[in-house]
Amino acid sequence: MTMRAAIYCRVSTDDQEKEGTSLQTQIDACLAYCKQKGYEVARQFRETYSGLTLERPKLVEIRQLVKAYQLDVVVVYCLDRLSRDPYHGVILTQELENHHARLEAVTETVESSEMGKLINYIRGFASKLEAEKIFERTMRGKQARLKEGKLPQGTGIGIFGYSWDKATGKRIINEPQAKVVLQIFTMALRGDSVNKIATILNKAGVRTMTGSPWHPLTIKRFLTNETYTGKTYFGKTSRTGSKTIIKPREQWVLLPDVTPLIITEEMFKRTQEFLLETKQSRPIKQNSPYLLTGFMKCSKCGSPIGGTTLNGKYRYYQCRGAKPTATRGKICDAGYIRADELEKSIWNKIVELTTSPLSRLSLLTDITKKHLPHVNDVLSLMNRQVNQLRKKVKTYPARERNLYDLLSHGNVTKEYVLDAIDNLKRERLNDEHQLESLLTSRKETAKADYLNLKLSEYSENLRLGLTLPADFREHTVRLRDILKQLHLKIQASPKSYNFTIVFYGQIISTEDSEIDATFAQRVKEFEQLHPDITIFDLINPYKRLPEDTLLGKTANQLKQNLVTIEQTSASPRERNYRCRPA
Repeated sequence: MTMRAAIYCRVSTDDQEKEGTSLQTQIDACLAYCKQKGYEVARQFRETYSGLTLERPKLVEIRQLVKAYQLDVVVVYCLDRLSRDPYHGVILTQELENHHARLEAVTETVESSEMGKLINYIRGFASKLEAEKIFERTMRGKQARLKEGKLPQGTGIGIFGYSWDKATGKRIINEPQAKVVLQIFTMALRGDSVNKIATILNKAGVRTMTGSPWHPLTIKRFLTNETYTGKTYFGKTSRTGSKTIIKPREQWVLLPDVTPLIITEEMFKRTQEFLLETKQSRPIKQNSPYLLTGFMKCSKCGSPIGGTTLNGKYRYYQCRGAKPTATRGKICDAGYIRADELEKSIWNKIVELTTSPLSRLSLLTDITKKHLPHVNDVLSLMNRQVNQLRKKVKTYPARERNLYDLLSHGNVTKEYVLDAIDNLKRERLNDEHQLESLLTSRKETAKADYLNLKLSEYSENLRLGLTLPADFREHTVRLRDILKQLHLKIQASPKSYNFTIVFYGQIISTEDSEIDATFAQRVKEFEQLHPDITIFDLINPYKRLPEDTLLGKTANQLKQNLVTIEQTSASPRERNYRCRPA
């Protein structure tokens, strides 16, 4: 639909002759603007009048058209052509919005212009004043209702067990619901858990105020609601932004006779004592959580698998879908999984996969390849680079002072000097970053004694160091942190499991076990034939290996490929190589 536009142009007697503000200049610019936007120019208005008043004949005519919904947009040359008074600007823009029209300017966007910003500020300030007035009137109304002993605010859907009487501003008992309230407190006192209470109510077809099934958390809140003893408090909470803060109890205002009691204070008190005793009798052992909770899902139904204890001492894992809840029935028939056996098995399998010769060789190749081709001399090369960078970094303060001294010479411009200083600072930051990175790499390389070990020996040492200790349950918090860093994901059933982890950017799964085992066996066979071959020899692409085994031939081919890539690539990119046995 084509937008109907009205063009409004204005000059005052004072600025009539100023360049760029003549009526014809404004008209031409506005017409071109409307043509570009595809607007239909319904009317054109021009007048010579002060911008400090709203009583302008042409402006009045435009306002009448807007109120009659005959215009979609009003186009002006710039915002001060419509009005020079920001308060009048607020009135006009609000009037346009109320009648589904908008204001546009040729030379500026309304929101970003100085006048537009001022108009928006005034409107925001006015809205804030109005909000404060509304709040003040609301508080006065609430205080008046408090003096009358009435609840000073709405109750939403209300509280289960009561109906709201608008005429009296008080609650009245809903007899069928009140019987349910008494039943819930009675079940709690006889020792039923909140989960059992919710299940009983849902099986009986009883629904909450919203018509939804009962949830254990709803029951818990229900049992701690003091309103059922006939006490109604106002001002228990306050809001700060989006946060709700509970006020000290002494600041609450008690409203007598607003809510009739359904249970006695004695019954409520005994319920709170029983809930506290139940909580204290089953303390949570924070230092011994189940190692794999949160990492594991059922391979049958996809539900989470969590820890559970049978007879108070036997630890198991069980699919959450294998147990009915208060809101659904049983959805899975998966059985229990012994916790100790599963935790040890999965941990040992993770250690096996991450310390296998294949994983370690892949990781060490990725770490050290950036120091090649002359690995033997890498430390001495690094030392030379560190010394050179340190000397260069020390020169920067003097070089910067010299540049500032140039400002005193008349034949050197200030802009030239400042640009040179900026370039120097960027160069210095780059060198400092490079030096820091080089120092870190040198430190890592200096510790790399493992390069002189055999690969199988290095892998075995790591595996022994990571074996799960007998008292591992005392360290589950630390072990769980490690599993989180590995992004462990497990699919399990009582008979089997599989998992994936992310190890230094590589996804490793239990499906790799057979490949890793085959590679480990070939490494051992190769090392028995060539006991002098170390990790360093394996990862150095310029070191050829004996080719009397398939491993040696495959490794040499991979090394040759790596060297070719490094020599032919104009801008070498990092690549991850995870070797596979041929």
